[in-house]
Amino acid sequence: MATYTININERTTFGKQLLLFLKGLGIIVETPKKGSLSEAIADYKTGNTTKCKDFDDYLKKINE
Repeated sequence: MATYTININERTTFGKQLLLFLKGLGIIVETPKKGSLSEAIADYKTGNTTKCKDFDDYLKKINE
């Protein structure tokens, strides 16, 4: 299996349609950028989060 990187202009009608087509086929796998909101949402959906009571509890957990 090979990995290809392509640039699609999502602002054009053709780009939007092509993106929808490729997503519909299951070909596209989007990887969120490090530190982005997309990554945070993906972490939330997979349960990769830390639950804290307050800020002090948060500081304890990240320093462990």
